[in-house]
Amino acid sequence: MQIEAIYSHGRIEFTQPLRLKHDYVRVIVDVPDDEIDTQIPQYNLPTETISRGQAMLEQYKSILNAPLPPDADLPELGAEYQERLEAIDLRAQIRKEQGRPV
Repeated sequence: MQIEAIYSHGRIEFTQPLRLKHDYVRVIVDVPDDEIDTQIPQYNLPTETISRGQAMLEQYKSILNAPLPPDADLPELGAEYQERLEAIDLRAQIRKEQGRPV
């Protein structure tokens, strides 16, 4: 159903009364392009803050791009973790036998 509404100060108000069955309803809003402010806000941050942010980004990038360790260097799986993996496999097997998605 399409209904006209007006956006005002962070709220969407219907132009005609409408009673909805539920309190939470997902909607799609079509906003005209000429109503969108494309100006990017400018922030005047201190140089120290900018350099700290850049350092954090570099550290994050180094973590993301770090090579994975070889399997031989990984620690052994604990007994509890191994039991969890077996339980996951058993659940998948039961779901498959029941014709349910795994």
